Amino acid sequence: MSSILTTILPVFGLIALGFICARTNFIGPAAGQGLSQVVFNLAMPALLFRTVAVIDQESLSPWPLWAALFGGIAVVWIATTIIARATNLIEAAPASAAMGASFGNLAMLGLPLALAHFGDRAALPVGLILSIHAPILWLAAVIHIEASGQGKLPSVLSVLRQLVNQLIRNPIVLALLLGTLWRVTGLGLHPVPDRFLEMLGEAGVPTALVALGLSLAGYSLKGQWRAIFTLMTLKLLCLPVVVWLIAHYVVGLDTFWTHIALMLAAMPTGANAYLFAQRYETGAAPVSGAIALGTAVSLFTLSGLFLLMDAGLI
Repeated sequence: MSSILTTILPVFGLIALGFICARTNFIGPAAGQGLSQVVFNLAMPALLFRTVAVIDQESLSPWPLWAALFGGIAVVWIATTIIARATNLIEAAPASAAMGASFGNLAMLGLPLALAHFGDRAALPVGLILSIHAPILWLAAVIHIEASGQGKLPSVLSVLRQLVNQLIRNPIVLALLLGTLWRVTGLGLHPVPDRFLEMLGEAGVPTALVALGLSLAGYSLKGQWRAIFTLMTLKLLCLPVVVWLIAHYVVGLDTFWTHIALMLAAMPTGANAYLFAQRYETGAAPVSGAIALGTAVSLFTLSGLFLLMDAGLI
């Protein structure tokens, strides 16, 4: 229990620090965006490049990990769509509701928390997920909402072009590819660049958490409580359960990667879900509430999850 507290409390303490700084105007609102750019354009790519450059090649197959997490997301996406269409629990277009129930805050919370609890070995599996998580879910949501009648359904070629463009410009993807290429050369890392990358990567975790706290100050809990709690239940409880079932009984992931997939599935709703809802002007209020309240509630749900994992019960 003490090891979990030393993981969870400092992480959420840094988030709270950023939130308080934003609420008291100690740090201006523009700082959050700047810090996020430092994290995702410099610090996290440096960490992932350094990790992949020296890892064993046989550890790099991502397919079972992708199948577990994205398979679970597909199940919850479909379930959320059915709930949004058949009931009045979620006052939002099905695509916006599905994003709110499926898109987790993997980058600003998932990666820092994984590194804090599991150590540097968590960087690779989390990086493999991060490299395709946002592009695939965003494009799936665009196709979903356009196909439902709110616009023209994009062609398959257009969708593939968007996906490729996002991937080749993604610093996480580039870091993984360059790290893999460097590892193939067998040259290793000289102590000077290795220390440089280490220092840059270490800056990413606390910076990402403070930036997350700064960004949370901009979300609202106004109204639509039923929709908020429905999205939170789907995201924080249903998705982890489905991912665990797929990882354990379908793809047979090893214990460590199962824990990574499960932890990422249990992340609260991420900011891209809100950006999507805003862009299509549907469901912004419940998604905003799910992000703000869900992040606070995840302090307890993630603590419970780590207890179960560390006890060997899952």
